[in-house]
Amino acid sequence: MKKSISFPLFCLLFISAPVCGSFSASMKERLPEIIAAKDGGKVGEGTDGYLHIRLKVDDSLAELVASENLDRRKLFKALSQKTGGSEEEVAKNFSKALVKRGKKNHWYKSSTGSWVQK
Repeated sequence: MKKSISFPLFCLLFISAPVCGSFSASMKERLPEIIAAKDGGKVGEGTDGYLHIRLKVDDSLAELVASENLDRRKLFKALSQKTGGSEEEVAKNFSKALVKRGKKNHWYKSSTGSWVQK
């Protein structure tokens, strides 16, 4: 039976090392830089659960986004195995939670691919 993962459950699983492995530490470490990039409108969240570049960015920010997305992929895989859902379902729920709890003025891609500012 598939289980839907709620944001509180996600948070609990996210901070538990056995489920998420070493990539959770990397994600936590880069979070301040990601928030700064979101605050500056350079990156935004996609409906696919991944971080997307909105504006022209330097190589270091592009690498940061790529590293974050690689770790998110690992996270989605780990959580899908834990919950019995698909990686896509986990990613979509992750995306919905980020939009719901996101800061004002952060950018999100709509399901049509258009950028929307909260």
